[in-house]
Amino acid sequence: MAHLRGKDAINKDSGVTPRMFTPEIRSKMSLPQRVVINDITLREGRQLEGTLLNAEECVKIAELLVHDLNVPMIQLGGYAPRDHATMRAVRKFLDNCGREVRTESMTSAHQNFPRHNLEQLLDTVAVIADNGIGLVVCVATSDDLLRGVAKYRNQQDWSIEDLRKQEVDIALAALAFGRKKGIKECNINLQDFLRADPEFLRHFTKAIADAGADTIYCDDFGGGIAAPMLYTEIFKELKPLAGKSALGVHAHNTAGMSTATALASVEGGCEVITVGVNGYGEGPGHVNLTETVYHLEFIYGFDTGIRLEKLREVSVLIADIMRQDLHKNTPIVGDNAFVFMHDKHHMFPEYPFIFEPVKAALFGNNKRPGFAEWAGPYGLKLHAKNLGISVPDDKCRPLLDAVEDCLRWRKRSPTDAEFREMAARIIGPAASAASAQASHG
Repeated sequence: MAHLRGKDAINKDSGVTPRMFTPEIRSKMSLPQRVVINDITLREGRQLEGTLLNAEECVKIAELLVHDLNVPMIQLGGYAPRDHATMRAVRKFLDNCGREVRTESMTSAHQNFPRHNLEQLLDTVAVIADNGIGLVVCVATSDDLLRGVAKYRNQQDWSIEDLRKQEVDIALAALAFGRKKGIKECNINLQDFLRADPEFLRHFTKAIADAGADTIYCDDFGGGIAAPMLYTEIFKELKPLAGKSALGVHAHNTAGMSTATALASVEGGCEVITVGVNGYGEGPGHVNLTETVYHLEFIYGFDTGIRLEKLREVSVLIADIMRQDLHKNTPIVGDNAFVFMHDKHHMFPEYPFIFEPVKAALFGNNKRPGFAEWAGPYGLKLHAKNLGISVPDDKCRPLLDAVEDCLRWRKRSPTDAEFREMAARIIGPAASAASAQASHG
């Protein structure tokens, strides 16, 4: 579905405030030329508690991401034995999907059981290369993480300077080995960057950029340990050091701020955001795909390439595959995302964006009136109109009373069939005839 973006969409497809596009606001941001959506549902999403997907399910998710949503980049796991079959199956699909899709598989093997060393890391890189997937290597940046890993390597007596140097050397060795193995996309993930020594973080970024990393991700690891503005400032600091390498962000939703911090990173020059369908991931998850795409397209004006009209459909299907209920109140794609209860929300149809940021239909969703506290005649008449029923003014109150009885005793809104029955009983045969004609029209 074609749609407008950014400033062009205001009062047509979106209700975004024009102030978002004033020179005073835009001059405070260091926005990149474009932002790449990197979906990591097939890696981080599989860390959702209770989830164990087989290769067939992973391929189905890949099909939805690539064919339905037009996602340009996907990330898989690469560090567990069961990942190998998934990588092969997804690679086979991608080879026949009809377009180029960037890929990466994550490995944090040098920090993992049993060996915690470079040899183990390179073994994993070799497996990823053999399966034809790109590479993203996780390395530690904060002193706490470096010292935490050191005890598993019997390096407790090493100085922090030596541990830092070793970590840079590991990253460079993994990059060189990945290139030698013919991996086209070789990326680095800087873990716990918010708590890293700033000078070391800058040094590390420049070193791996000079070595030719395609993308350098800043991974906040814990999530919720800094205000969004710090993400912006750090990306501004790292941007001049990154050279030809793109900067990316991997943010966690532990404190409910992942989408905000990812967008703040974009304001500092971040060019790649790792996202997931419905934000699925370990704990409360990570950056939500739909929320991020909405903000990038309509708040910032980027063309993400994502097929917005498919987002609700895909969100629901992947929720089913993941054995998760998509909560009704999920922003943008949930059943109730564009359901408005208070009667004043229906009083100004000539100003559709007073209470909603964007047209629901753009994301494959529907706007409709609902019933709860403070229901009133405007919402009631609109709901009835949608069902082909005309409600005379003198019948509004009796019909509202009937709806409120349903809310009081059933603790839910009436179904369409129940509403039609109420209208027929209160308004009379005219309502029954109009409703029947609408339901068969």
